[in-house]
Amino acid sequence: MEWKNIFKILLFTGLFSNAVHAQSYKIDYRMNYRTDSLSEEMQTKDMVLLIKGKESKFYSQNQYLNDSLVIEKEKAGMEAQQKYDYQFMVIKDYRQKKIYRFTVLFRDLYRISEKSPLFKWEITKDTKKIGGYTCQKAMLIYSGRTWEAWFTTDVALQNGPYVFDGLPGLIVSLKDTKNNYQFALTAIKKEETISIPYFSTKPLDVTWKQWVKVRKDYYNDPYREMKSGNVKAVWQDENGKRFVPDYKELTKTEQLYIKKNNNPIELAEAIHYP
Repeated sequence: MEWKNIFKILLFTGLFSNAVHAQSYKIDYRMNYRTDSLSEEMQTKDMVLLIKGKESKFYSQNQYLNDSLVIEKEKAGMEAQQKYDYQFMVIKDYRQKKIYRFTVLFRDLYRISEKSPLFKWEITKDTKKIGGYTCQKAMLIYSGRTWEAWFTTDVALQNGPYVFDGLPGLIVSLKDTKNNYQFALTAIKKEETISIPYFSTKPLDVTWKQWVKVRKDYYNDPYREMKSGNVKAVWQDENGKRFVPDYKELTKTEQLYIKKNNNPIELAEAIHYP
């Protein structure tokens, strides 16, 4: 092949790659998961992956719709009720090679900054059709779980739900082998305007070690803010009569709930409570 033709191919590839990065996409996923690994009950959450240039944001459909409403009302000089549904939110910054994981306690939003993980996918020869896309199977061991992914090169995006990426295509289906977490693509479309950095509340930057301390402090005394009066709470019985609760019993109940529902995606990072 002549160098002239090779140059044309490289030029086309570069232009195509830049065009893909310049476009914005909204990709919907249905997420099913277990908070208690010993329970058969699964919860369902509709999630959104927004891709804009070399950034992406994965978070709940409810928060996406609320943020869109808030932005429109702010433009019109109006106020809007804000939601705080930031569970499982992840921002990937490919320029800085960083990811930001978000988590919530009460109405405080915490942000943990990390280097982008280098996933060691094992791509197999298995293929199948999923939702009209030709998909190929890949396997991954990540943070205490073994994952099975099906990705497609029919879509010129190398991304996926939550922290996952690094395959030569878009992840269409993803689950761990014990079926504690499942992600399934439900829709994809190009978007003209996407606001990735928008937050309804300002996040608090913490390290993972600091976040573990926050969680353990909460576990040890979950009603501390109410007992001190920093958080106002009115307790009423079924007849509407106010009463002072037994915080010792409430603490025991909350601690049992926390220990039971301790099944994070990053299983290796599960907090060990006393």
